[in-house]
Amino acid sequence: MTPAFLDAVVVTGAGRGLGRAVALMAGRLGIPVLCIGRSNNIEETRAEIAMHGGHAEALMVDLTEVNSVLGQVGAWIASKPFRRLAVVLAAGTLGAPGGLLDGDLDDWSRTFQANVIGNLAVVKALLPAMRAAGFGRVVTVAGGGAAYAYPVFSGYALSKTALVRATENLDAELRGQGDILTVCLAPGAMETRLLDAVRATGAEVRTVVPIAETVEFIREFIHAEACGFSGRFVHVRDNWRAWLGKKSAPDGLWLLRRNE
Repeated sequence: MTPAFLDAVVVTGAGRGLGRAVALMAGRLGIPVLCIGRSNNIEETRAEIAMHGGHAEALMVDLTEVNSVLGQVGAWIASKPFRRLAVVLAAGTLGAPGGLLDGDLDDWSRTFQANVIGNLAVVKALLPAMRAAGFGRVVTVAGGGAAYAYPVFSGYALSKTALVRATENLDAELRGQGDILTVCLAPGAMETRLLDAVRATGAEVRTVVPIAETVEFIREFIHAEACGFSGRFVHVRDNWRAWLGKKSAPDGLWLLRRNE
């Protein structure tokens, strides 16, 4: 697949960790990148892309300020000729540790606002352009907290589980409206600052995965001409390649459902 397949990639959390790695990958492929984040780290990512001959812009915005997200991202896309967009929602905050017994519900609310509502506001701002072009690629990022009980960081797990269903809902909502594919990715534990914070609590860490492996999944997905697992919750170690280029996958594959 040639880099020209996409006109631009929008990445939240582009200042560090997975978001930074995805932004740099897109930049190396020659795809224009919009780096979104709330710190000056996104400017460092933008500068690194430019240093290697790529094109990137940086948009500093706090994802908890939804109206600001909608306004700034909407204004950005309105000023661009881009038609074939991909968006990778890599921004995420772990929040404070604790379950319902000892956790801070105000912290849960802030975590949910940033991880879910703020990220989805970026997609909402881009959807008119995607629908007009009849094309789009959307990657949300969930993880282990969405796949099993995770009381060590219950607020985080709550937000990530919500992203799974949000992805399913978005896929169902957009079905039949053009070539717009979605996926909710479980990347496994990656060596990031979030993983350091998890380890500091003494919590169990499962399935440590190199960031490069997760970036490869995202690169393959956003460049796929077809994908049978659109709308599904896919772990990076699943046999996902078998369904790239396909129009559909088995009904129950990679969905969070009750087993009756």
